Amino acid sequence: MKTIVQYARFFFYTALNWSPWLALFMLYHDIRGALKYGIKTFVPAKLSDLTIINADITKSSPYEAVNYFLLEKLLAAFRRLSPNTSIVDLGCGKGRVMVVAAYFGFTRITGIDFAKELCEEALSNMKKTQAVIPGISWNVIHANVLDYSISPEDTVFFMFNPFVEETLVAFLDQLEESRKRFQRKIYFLYASPEHALALQKRDYKIVFHQSLMNLEGLILAKD
Repeated sequence: MKTIVQYARFFFYTALNWSPWLALFMLYHDIRGALKYGIKTFVPAKLSDLTIINADITKSSPYEAVNYFLLEKLLAAFRRLSPNTSIVDLGCGKGRVMVVAAYFGFTRITGIDFAKELCEEALSNMKKTQAVIPGISWNVIHANVLDYSISPEDTVFFMFNPFVEETLVAFLDQLEESRKRFQRKIYFLYASPEHALALQKRDYKIVFHQSLMNLEGLILAKD
């Protein structure tokens, strides 16, 4: 019942602020995705209601899951660009991106989130997914993204505006230090890219652009 009420609120909010067609489109794909992947990740969450580790919630976004349509478009486009099967979701929330990534051939999947309750849901959703796709290796890390130890194998990152530009820039600084030690091509799959300019200023190039109604996503790469 809670999810149905949230779906209704989402529809009317989107319809009033954008358009009824966008609201219907997004709602359709969220319900379709939930049924397809067998997970419940739609209901938003206020950060003030969650147990947060080592972070200033004023510099982060409340939990909302990226729409399945945009997520699948970005993952499918990346599959055409690269055979890489490792991905890190910055601000993984309830694990929607992690789960769908497994269905798109990613086999080494990492999610990072500073909210304890969201990490617990992501763990549960990934356990369900592993029962269907046993060949995946995955990890949900309960931590501030700036405390994450970037691995030389980390080359693909997903974001859905989990934090402010200041935090993104600080993470990019850490990533650049990792690249200096272990030179490699880096990709960012960026849904609703509010801070794309921060990446472009560091020589990340747009290699894919998805735009339909108000749903926009980019893939940016740096050699």
